[in-house]
Amino acid sequence: MKNILITGGSGFIGRNLSEGLEESYNIYSPKHSELDLLEYDSLSAYLNNNNIDIVIHAAVHVPAFNGAANEYLNDMKMFMNIEKLSSSLEKVLYFGSGAEYDKRFDITNVTEDEIGKSIPVSEYGLAKYTMNKIARSSENIYNLRLFGVFGKYELWNVKFLSNICCKAIFDLPITIRKDCNFNYLYIDDLVKIVKLFLKGSPEFHDYNICHDNNYLLSELADMVVKISGKKIGISFLSSEKNLDYTADNSRLKNSFPEIKIEPIKKNLIDLYKYYSDNKELIDIETLKNTR
Repeated sequence: MKNILITGGSGFIGRNLSEGLEESYNIYSPKHSELDLLEYDSLSAYLNNNNIDIVIHAAVHVPAFNGAANEYLNDMKMFMNIEKLSSSLEKVLYFGSGAEYDKRFDITNVTEDEIGKSIPVSEYGLAKYTMNKIARSSENIYNLRLFGVFGKYELWNVKFLSNICCKAIFDLPITIRKDCNFNYLYIDDLVKIVKLFLKGSPEFHDYNICHDNNYLLSELADMVVKISGKKIGISFLSSEKNLDYTADNSRLKNSFPEIKIEPIKKNLIDLYKYYSDNKELIDIETLKNTR
């Protein structure tokens, strides 16, 4: 089996990937205390000592370790250390962001060809934009650009879909800051997509990784209420509509026609059941105070 290093392995995406890939690959997922990606020599030694074939880069700037400032610098330094070593690897997969399109404006069913129409001003968005430019000119680095991923292990107190599932389970009213069109992808579908990228040779170096369909946050909240079978109120903190955050995944579907993305309702049923079966993970007092 091939050896894969998953950076950010203790995070939401990294943890799910480790579980989803461990039957087919030897997974290495060191903690920050075991491997500092900002240190090139440490990373080089780790890849060499463990005969790493592929890197899946899911780590991002963590203020607890790196300080609140220098988000662009730290995200780019981690990425460039991996890029510098990419010639010794079969391939590198990393997770970009819809923020590459510049979140100051509506991002509506965007295609990969629209990157660069507006340059992001946030440190995070600019870092991801820069990484994409590098990936496009590389031999073996691939950007899996995410827009909204949800599922088990995410922070239920701040992530919208997990939060509203938890509120429904505990009979609490659901609040939405501002309604908007969003494009979510379930974590299990992301794992399936990553498996295809690991096995194949993608035609392009960047792909929008998202669901086939877009939904208003209010539509998703309504689905959760219906799944719960309860009479739970849904209210808005503002009547204003937020900016769209949606993408077109035609490039992905054309490159990998075997991909079957599950209906969002089925995903929400699975997520609702996960929290119903693991209520001990939820602090009710914290949940009551979330918005």
